[in-house]
Formats: sequence, C-alpha cells, structure tokens
Amino acid sequence: MLETYAVMVTPQDCPPAFIGPFVAESNAERYAQRIGRFESQRTKSKVDASVVVAHPRGEYLDPRLPTDAWTLGKLIAEEEDQDVFPCLYARLHAQLGEDIAEKVWSQATGWEESEISGREQLLASAEDWRSQRLGAVEALKRIAVELWYDGMENVQDIRRATGLSRTTVYEVLRNVGINPATRDSGQ
Repeated sequence: MLETYAVMVTPQDCPPAFIGPFVAESNAERYAQRIGRFESQRTKSKVDASVVVAHPRGEYLDPRLPTDAWTLGKLIAEEEDQDVFPCLYARLHAQLGEDIAEKVWSQATGWEESEISGREQLLASAEDWRSQRLGAVEALKRIAVELWYDGMENVQDIRRATGLSRTTVYEVLRNVGINPATRDSGQ
C-alpha cells in the first residue's frame, strides 16, 4: 500500500500538531525543517518537527494553504482571535518559503497594494487548486492499484476508498495489466 507521511510539530509542554498527508517523504522533510525552524524562532523555544507515517484516519492540518489574497485573508480573519499552533503564517512559510510567504501574506492582510485585479487573483487561485487536484488524482490512482494488489479486489470498494469514478478505477487497473472484470464477477 502507498505510504503517506505527516509532519508532527511538537512545541515544548504542548500536545503535537499533525500536518499532512504528504505523498512524497522529501516534501514532508522539507516542510518539517522549515516549520520547525520558523516556530522555534517565533516562540523563542525549541519546537520539534519530524516526519511520521500518516495514519489513514488521522486528523491533520492541510499543508497547502490557499495563496490568493482573498481566501487567505478570510482564513487570517477567522484565526485572528484563536490560539492556533502552528500559526497560519508558519504554515504558509513552510509551504512557500520565506520570500514568497511574506509577499502573499502582505497581499492577504492588505499591507501591500496589489496591481492584480480580483478576477486575476481568483484565476491564479483556480490554477493553483487545479494543479493540486491533478497531483492528488495521480496519487489516488496509484493508491487504487496498491489497494488491488493488497487484496481489495472489488472496484466498488476501491472507488469508495479513493473517491475516483468507477470508470477511472477500471482504466487505471487495466493500464497496469489487471482485468478487474474477471475478479469482480466472482464477488
């Protein structure tokens, strides 16, 4: 089965926060390094960030925050009066890196005037989310094949587990040389 990863962020004397899942362990490691360093500087105390194997039913903070000014601004406003760890800025910093995070944050909080119209911002956001969706679909296709190899030989069960359409599951399995119709008919 395809293993996914999470970043466990542990401040001193507090319960850990989990961020993920990540399909690539290297992405989780880079994220852990950035957020651990940033939160340690921000809180002026040691914050450990390590990569762990993600539990399929675990609750995680999403590692991908929206980067368009309007949506991020709404998230910032929602979190303003809450004591959330790690903070949105730390997560954005870990996601984008220091320079880009600072610019995106400034636009979202209104500190930097943007020459980009609202429509252009929304179109850029749509492009960002579309590319994320394409990456997620490819990962789900790999997971569907791994589930089949792991003994889940019913297309409906795989469809429910991955959220892929029945047609897509059939196509993915056939692309790797599996004829799911022969095993489904016996079940």
